[in-house]
Amino acid sequence: MGIGESFSDSVHGSKIIMFCGKGGVGKTTCSAATAVHFADKGLKTLLLSSDPSPSLSDILEMDVSRTITEVENVKNLYAFELDYDTVLKMWKERFGDEVYEVVSSFLPVGEEIIDYIAGAPGIDEEFLLSYILDIYEKRSYDVIVWDTAPAGGTLQLLKLEEKVYKHLGEAARLYLRVKGVLKKIKRKRGGNPLDIINDWRELSERTLNMLKDENTEAIVVTIPEALGVYQTGRIIKELGSVGIRVSRVIVNYVLPEDLCDCDFYRERVKMQKKYIDLLKKQYYKEPGLTILPLLPHEVKGIDAIRKVESLLFET
Repeated sequence: MGIGESFSDSVHGSKIIMFCGKGGVGKTTCSAATAVHFADKGLKTLLLSSDPSPSLSDILEMDVSRTITEVENVKNLYAFELDYDTVLKMWKERFGDEVYEVVSSFLPVGEEIIDYIAGAPGIDEEFLLSYILDIYEKRSYDVIVWDTAPAGGTLQLLKLEEKVYKHLGEAARLYLRVKGVLKKIKRKRGGNPLDIINDWRELSERTLNMLKDENTEAIVVTIPEALGVYQTGRIIKELGSVGIRVSRVIVNYVLPEDLCDCDFYRERVKMQKKYIDLLKKQYYKEPGLTILPLLPHEVKGIDAIRKVESLLFET
């Protein structure tokens, strides 16, 4: 059974489809196939990758790492593979002055603090969330297909983000009240740093609302092995904890049962069947399960991607 039933062919507003799972399970391949599917239906589609070890350019066989790029030979499809240097530059352009204004309100620091903060773990994912929010709110694309970082790192950041902004706002408000420096900062800089902090908190709330929206759904990609099965359960639970709807589980790299008669192959098939049965028991009815076979060729180029698309969306 294909995953076509989990998507609406009539998309209202911008739709976000997140592909989640541990590293090496084929998220990028499934993301690319899904993006091609919607682009072929005439929907303007953006394929984004936030994987820290991206392979999107390799799969598409074209460089999409510098900016949003129109994909060759696929009408309506655009792709962007965010690398760290690009993220750092865009983050500093957008938030650098604001961070400096807030931090320097409390401590006499130089602007080199911005370079230090910009190198903090998670800043790349932090920027990507606000980047996707911008695209989503502008309704620039009908569908955004998002190849996420492995094993739900984005979601952990979301939860942390919400707590940090709330705590930061309360701590800053208390500090300024106790020290009585709010008026001095306003006179010195002509603005209120608390307004910036509140803007950050609002940005966090808008991001969470985007991910909880009915037009956002998550596809969890896994493999029929113990680690893949156990992580699938944790990822689905984590997605649910922040209100993100899971619409499908894809089991990738499944061996055909009758391909080979050697002992090694039979044992591998037997092992996979055990975990496929577990996955069926847990997810076949809700949210639904799709079996994707191991292919004899590597998936590179649009023709190969379209073969995966035909398997995923067969009715």
